[in-house]
Amino acid sequence: MRKWIPLLVLALLQVHCTSSTPQTKTPPVQLEVEAAASPTEAMEAVVMEMTIEGMVCAMGCAAVIEKKLNKTAGITKATVDFASKKALVEFNRKALNSTQIVEVVKSVGEAYSVSTFSITKE
Repeated sequence: MRKWIPLLVLALLQVHCTSSTPQTKTPPVQLEVEAAASPTEAMEAVVMEMTIEGMVCAMGCAAVIEKKLNKTAGITKATVDFASKKALVEFNRKALNSTQIVEVVKSVGEAYSVSTFSITKE
C-alpha cells in the first residue's frame, strides 16, 4: 500500500500542472506610454550613454538597474549591458536631466556608481 502513495501523489501533481493553462499578460503601462507620446515629447527625447561600475552579475545587478531606470518617470527606454558595463537611457529632457538619472542608478545600491556619461543623441 505504501508503494502506491508516491505514485498517486505524482499522478495528482502531473494532472494539476498540465490542466492549468499559463496566462500571458501584456503590460498595459507600456502600451499607454507609447500611445501617450506626442510629437513634442519625441523632440525632447535624448539618449544618454553611461558606464556603470560595481555590477557583478547580469541577472541581479544589471537587470535590477535596468528595471529601476525603466520605472522612472521621464525615461522612455533603458537598457543595461552587463558585459560592457554600459547603459543606454532614452529620456525626456523636460522631465529629467542626466544628473538625476545618475542618482537613480546610485539609489539602487551603494555598490553602483556611474564613472562616465555622455549625451549621444539629441
